[in-house]
Amino acid sequence: MKETIEIPVDEYNAMKEEIALLRDQPLLKKVNRLVELLYEEKYGLFMDDDTSDLANTVIGQNYTEQKSAWDNV
Repeated sequence: MKETIEIPVDEYNAMKEEIALLRDQPLLKKVNRLVELLYEEKYGLFMDDDTSDLANTVIGQNYTEQKSAWDNV
């Protein structure tokens, strides 16, 4: 037995369009390059594929700045 869900037709069509755009690799490469250029123009930085330092910084900031239910344990 297959599991099925029901969604409105307009939502289904929107999802199909999103999938088609995501499958368009040349478009994604152009959009990614545009984001890199805008970021570089705004901040004077070049952000290549290596974002590990940014991820570590964001995780570290969120870990120290955001309160958690575990803080009171």
